[in-house]
Amino acid sequence: MEPIYIFTFAGAFAMGAALSARQVSHDVLTQNQKTLETDGAVDTHTNSTVSGVYLAAGNIAAIVLIASLVYGGQNLMWWIPVSFLIVSFPAVYHILLRRILKPKVGSVVYTGLALVGLIPMIQGWMA
Repeated sequence: MEPIYIFTFAGAFAMGAALSARQVSHDVLTQNQKTLETDGAVDTHTNSTVSGVYLAAGNIAAIVLIASLVYGGQNLMWWIPVSFLIVSFPAVYHILLRRILKPKVGSVVYTGLALVGLIPMIQGWMA
């Protein structure tokens, strides 16, 4: 399989998963701020927390994104991974992936797909 396809698949889903996990954390923070503004007092029982599943998915996705950038840097011209990181991967997330799944489900599903894309990368490194 061509390195550009492996890099694009793994990187796009890893970026999508990381941005979805960030959105989940941001939504919980916004919800907690609204609760504080309406109640006026800090009550630990009403504060929402981010589930560890979403935090783990976001962290794993960030690691896969870094691995795909290293893979892209080794197998492609230097400007391809840089331009994909700055333009293409966020555009794919905001235009396509965000509309397919909600952030909570998306962070887990996209992390799984990014891990599937990691398999041919590791095989390419071992060959």
